[in-house]
Amino acid sequence: MELKLLSMSISLDSLPTDVLLTLFKYLDRPSLGSVAQVCSRFRDISYSDCLWIEASRKALASNQLDAASRARCQETLSARDKVRLGKAWIQGDTLESLVAVQNTKFMPRLQLEAKRLWVAWGNRIWCHPRLPDGGIAKTTSRMLRGHSDDVSKFVVSDGMVVSGGRDRSLCAWNANSGEFLFARRYCHGGEISAVDVTARGAVLITGSRDKNVLVWNIREDPDRDALLPVPVHRTCVEDRVWSVAANDMGLLAVGTAGTKGVPPLRLYDLASGTNVLDMGTELKNGAGMLDMAWLSSSTFLACGYDTFTRLWDTRCRTYVRSWEEPFDESVYCLATDKVNCLVTGTARHGRVRIWDMRSSGFLYMKHASPARRGQSSPVYSMAMDAANLYVALDQSLNHFGFSGQDPKRQRTQRRIRRY
Repeated sequence: MELKLLSMSISLDSLPTDVLLTLFKYLDRPSLGSVAQVCSRFRDISYSDCLWIEASRKALASNQLDAASRARCQETLSARDKVRLGKAWIQGDTLESLVAVQNTKFMPRLQLEAKRLWVAWGNRIWCHPRLPDGGIAKTTSRMLRGHSDDVSKFVVSDGMVVSGGRDRSLCAWNANSGEFLFARRYCHGGEISAVDVTARGAVLITGSRDKNVLVWNIREDPDRDALLPVPVHRTCVEDRVWSVAANDMGLLAVGTAGTKGVPPLRLYDLASGTNVLDMGTELKNGAGMLDMAWLSSSTFLACGYDTFTRLWDTRCRTYVRSWEEPFDESVYCLATDKVNCLVTGTARHGRVRIWDMRSSGFLYMKHASPARRGQSSPVYSMAMDAANLYVALDQSLNHFGFSGQDPKRQRTQRRIRRY
């Protein structure tokens, strides 16, 4: 009788895969990890995306839900890898490496693509190929020249590199070939401090210290078989322009210095140049907006001199959330996955702070290593994808990797690039 009952019993490993998947859905992550150690079949089943997909959508920084953020990643991650990386972002489990240093102090800017990292040092823009572990190659694939003075801001979008500089010039190159496309000299009365590209590369926006914003259309010049930027309209915002950002609905957000009663945020219709909304009038004098990023057609992040990073909603005509820098420092720049992760860079000590936008407090902070011990530098620019964070200081470029791979250990012969 006992032998008969034993022969009729069913062991867990004899169940069909779809039944095991249904059972494993009720397990928490630690239990799922224990099951994965039983045998190779259980491991393969427990690694299935359907068991991790719900948690992956809530993963911090690595969820890859936003199309633009996903395009910056080197690969499309599995659901389980998204959860693993999200945990590393939450806990600050990262490896830092100093990937580039220079001898002269500048205000560098960064732009990130899936295969390339662009860095503006002085009046040149350098293109670094990205390596599989998130690091950058010690040799550059191209160097872009066109400015006679420092590059203040540049954007890589729709196959173009568009930059504005202290020499009051607007320049553009082909991002793939490095071919020089055009240059407009002295198009502003002061330094071009803000640049953006929209309408699939057909429209450029420049802002300047001369208190004006210019909207340009890119047209073909049949006589020279080249592209030609044509100014459409000029708008005076009544204060120095620190940042500009356009969304996909034709709305242009302009961040000003916020002095002498001028609102720190002014919104304009991109087609006509009409002022449609002013926000931040309740903020203190001098609360200038240094950096901003649209999250949707109606919400955007902005940070600046008053130590706050705020989430603004055009439907409410004000900000709906705010995150304050605890050490009372200006927030120079921000980076975001446009879903739940916010990274801010402050004015001193290379301080980088990681925030979960679903809560009010910060998760942790990191100090990007300076080029030389004892130096203190602002964080001038940052770029991020699902597994990496790049931070630019005045003399160094730092890489924080969250994948657990150590670039130094994998490439022991690699040297730090010096310009």
